[in-house]
Amino acid sequence: MAAASVAATTSRAVEPNRNASPEPSSQAPSSSSSRAAEAEAGPVSCDGGAEEDVLHLDSPWVAAAEADSRLEEAAMAAAGFRLCAENEAEADEIRDNLQRQDDELMALEAIYGDDLAVLENKGGLRHFQIYIRYELQNGAEVCARFSPVNRIGEDRGCPDDDCIEQHEEDKGDDFSYSCNFEHLPPLILTCLLPQSYPSKEPPYFTVTAKWMDGPNVSQLCEMLDTIWAELPGEEVVYRWVEWIHTSSLPHLGFDNKITLGPDIPTHKGDNRAISRSLSLESVIPSMLSYSIVPNNEHA
Repeated sequence: MAAASVAATTSRAVEPNRNASPEPSSQAPSSSSSRAAEAEAGPVSCDGGAEEDVLHLDSPWVAAAEADSRLEEAAMAAAGFRLCAENEAEADEIRDNLQRQDDELMALEAIYGDDLAVLENKGGLRHFQIYIRYELQNGAEVCARFSPVNRIGEDRGCPDDDCIEQHEEDKGDDFSYSCNFEHLPPLILTCLLPQSYPSKEPPYFTVTAKWMDGPNVSQLCEMLDTIWAELPGEEVVYRWVEWIHTSSLPHLGFDNKITLGPDIPTHKGDNRAISRSLSLESVIPSMLSYSIVPNNEHA
């Protein structure tokens, strides 16, 4: 496992407990505002600084500002729709949708506790994030594939010599490192609920996985579209979260080994997919640092 060699340089921070009892919904905005601010602040300190300088453990993986900007256009479009309730039947439908949204959000808060952050309404629309954590019974093997331009083992050394094996690839000069992880960084589902949800439209959403490659996160977005298409007119957020939690890794072919990279330009994917933007040389050590945190801090 990836513990010893990076433990000395990794500052630990407290992370929310999925099993914690949720606060009443009337208090959710104030508690989540603090969490959102932590998420915006930047990466976890790894320089052994003072405890008060250590940011939230999830901070590097959230990309809250990026998710916010990608939902901005959807919020503006939804604001235009709100003005289109031209008769009593449409107004009744919107009122019913808002009540159903309230009920759904209360249920989600009860299920996910501190892993749900209710954010400030955007354009009058309900706005929240859910942190989704994979439960790994026996850890996960991650294979990082490198091209010759970012061979991390030659000049700078491996992130963790004890846990990484080097493999030469069959194609050209490409090669890979494999490493076992006890924990994977979370995925974050950010939702904005239009007034037409759930009767007509699905939630506007982004999926953030800052350690995954773009095509993989785009596939997750496409699957959420498919789930909504199978359940039109129904509340769908819980089903989305549970599918990501239980089925997304096998869906991507990652049930036995997770393959990342290489770092090469790819075509533009789904705009709702917020994926790895840094090189594997930067991301893998951060994943190792996240992985060594004890189990009780990833509950």
